[in-house]
Amino acid sequence: MPLINEESGTHLIESTKIKEKSIIPITAEEEYAKNPEVSRETINDLKKWIATQPHLPQNMPEEMLILFYHSCYFNVEQTKNCIEVYYTLKTETPEFFANRDITRPELVNALNTLDYGCLPTRNPNGYQIIYHKLRLFEANKYVFNDGVKLLVMAMDACFKVDGTCPGYIFLFDMRGVRLGHLTRLSISSLRKFFTFIQEGLPVRLKGIHVLNTQSIVDKIMILVKPFMKKELLSMVHFYTERDHEKIYDILPKECLLEDYGGLSQSIEKSHAHFVEWMKLMKPLFEHDYQYKIDESKRPKKSKKSISTSFKSLEID
Repeated sequence: MPLINEESGTHLIESTKIKEKSIIPITAEEEYAKNPEVSRETINDLKKWIATQPHLPQNMPEEMLILFYHSCYFNVEQTKNCIEVYYTLKTETPEFFANRDITRPELVNALNTLDYGCLPTRNPNGYQIIYHKLRLFEANKYVFNDGVKLLVMAMDACFKVDGTCPGYIFLFDMRGVRLGHLTRLSISSLRKFFTFIQEGLPVRLKGIHVLNTQSIVDKIMILVKPFMKKELLSMVHFYTERDHEKIYDILPKECLLEDYGGLSQSIEKSHAHFVEWMKLMKPLFEHDYQYKIDESKRPKKSKKSISTSFKSLEID
């Protein structure tokens, strides 16, 4: 995804239901129907290019190619780079992409420690909102890699079911974040995370909005700024507890959780819905993990991997 900012134990609830449609993957035909800008000829050209890159998954779903192309604003060369980064990171970073089964002990712990939600109502621009906050404030319970894995699962679930989308907004609540949480971060994981967000994300990221900003945010930004391009930095917006209502300019009450004065469901229900949805998405996640890089087949011209060079992947 090129950074183009065109515009400014789990707690299940008995009443939580998942609609049947929410686990049915979108089809290529549905994507072509809703995206007249995407031509079959261009997608076929991408397939031909992939055939010249033996290290890439050769049976890549057509829906994913459309998603990459859309996320790169229909720029073919940027699409190729996005595909390269996405699948290389997916292969080299199992801590973010492998074992996406929320009944695993580490993810049970993560879902007891963190709240997540793919909010049901999009903002007026049609942007999907993905929400995240600490459920438990004890730093020793927080594992950054598992938190990232859940965030990636949330995005994957949304784009597998809904396909292309005008944009995505990340909504984070900083309440409870302490200095101890920073000690749980590793430079290696941060570098991989920001490479993924800025170069390999197959969706259009439109904004990162941080509620209940704490004084520690300055220390956090000192830590993460070296990994952030100016385009991503321009997307980050902070709101203190006293001025959180300013978020309504971007996310009207109809979109927001009721805990923030919104008209949507509660954090608890949203989290429960997310947990149940991730359970149902397990077969799709498992099927998807087969699409990875085979480094033994990478052309010598582009022999660099993500782990050795995050910014200089060569595309034929």
